[in-house]
Amino acid sequence: MKSEVYLTKFGAENMDDSILDRLVKLFDKVGAGGIIKENDMVAIKAHFGELGNISFISPIFYRVLVDRIKICGGKPFLTDTNTLYVGERNNAVKHLNLAMRHGFSFSTVDAPIIIADGLTGMDFVEEEINLQHIKKAKIASAFYWANSIIVVTHCKGHMLTAMGGAIKNIGMGCAPRPGKQEQHSGSAPNFKSKYCVGCGECVLWCNFDAIKIVNGKAINDPSKCIGCGECIASCRYSAIDTFWDSDIRIMNEKMVEYAYAVMKIKKQKIVFFNFLINITPECDCMPSTDKYLVPDIGILASFDPVAIDHASADLINSSAVINENVKDKNYDLKYSKEDKFKMVHSNLDWKIQIEYGEKIGLGNKDYELIEVK
Repeated sequence: MKSEVYLTKFGAENMDDSILDRLVKLFDKVGAGGIIKENDMVAIKAHFGELGNISFISPIFYRVLVDRIKICGGKPFLTDTNTLYVGERNNAVKHLNLAMRHGFSFSTVDAPIIIADGLTGMDFVEEEINLQHIKKAKIASAFYWANSIIVVTHCKGHMLTAMGGAIKNIGMGCAPRPGKQEQHSGSAPNFKSKYCVGCGECVLWCNFDAIKIVNGKAINDPSKCIGCGECIASCRYSAIDTFWDSDIRIMNEKMVEYAYAVMKIKKQKIVFFNFLINITPECDCMPSTDKYLVPDIGILASFDPVAIDHASADLINSSAVINENVKDKNYDLKYSKEDKFKMVHSNLDWKIQIEYGEKIGLGNKDYELIEVK
């Protein structure tokens, strides 16, 4: 049986047609209110962007969801977990300051903001799942103890998973710093010295003292590297790349298993909203925003993370690239008509998430797309 995925398309058909109003219709049509009971603590899984990034989902959209949750009797709060890399979100103080800087304040979203894994990323609860790679998943406390979760995901590319969708948003995004490290462990990047200019940006971005500049070139210490991939994102010279080997596949599978743990904890009390707008080649953890790959598509909603990610990928891949935004990039354009994620990250495979997710019972990759106007 196919999973239902609801879509409202981006763009107004008339002067009174607002995407915000249609987000309300989408919330009601998918039945998101059905997972909320009176006085439930409702976690809205957010991403507050990285300093310098502007492609994250605007607080305006979160306010719509907050208002709807309150009508349903819930007590909403916005939340995300701390990062492994240095950046501006590796502890709760910096994280909250950045969220406010990006417009996520009580006055704009009408809800408190809580960093899910605490001050230093060590506040979590273990959940036993006994899957192939992960036996006990570490889940950030705010997600574990919340009565229900509304997952807001900005769909885009990613330097380790090819696509960042709902599965990644809960698998990696609901994990505390030790959980993120467990998922990344083993997938060290490939440093290509012939392209390195010795600028040192990767050294500044690494939180594990795993990179040094030796004789004008960056080198990586695999014994210290945890494989988070942020050095790949920080390099402007294509001098760092992923090793496409079993470690990357295992990292993706670990992430899916963590997503399974979140679904197990919440059972039928979690719903997903995928935003297919401002679709960039890399994630919102980048300290900058690259040119967009395809035109804005819309917002999807579903109770099935596998189905909504599969539908999101299909919609993105069936869209035409914005030629002026990709023509001067070092992309593999032979994939441009069929796989935008492969075009950007030719050595990665986003389908691992979908196929492994279905295999372990995370969801169903077959979906029925239902338009909401």
